Amino acid sequence: MTPDDRACEIVAKALKIDGGHVSIDDTMETLPAWDSLAHMSIVLTIEAETNRQLRAEEIASILSVRSVAELL
Repeated sequence: MTPDDRACEIVAKALKIDGGHVSIDDTMETLPAWDSLAHMSIVLTIEAETNRQLRAEEIASILSVRSVAELL
């Protein structure tokens, strides 16, 4: 699975989007369910997958599905 595919899967799961219809081009603005709780779920999943704690700057930089892929 590519980082892009995994990022789409992570965001879809965090936002509880049925069928996982999330695009690499989606952002916080295009996905209304992307709220602060979903954001933390995304962060925790990235940390678990990369086995490292994200820095505050990295957490703040997560504004799109593409930015999730870049951190994987």
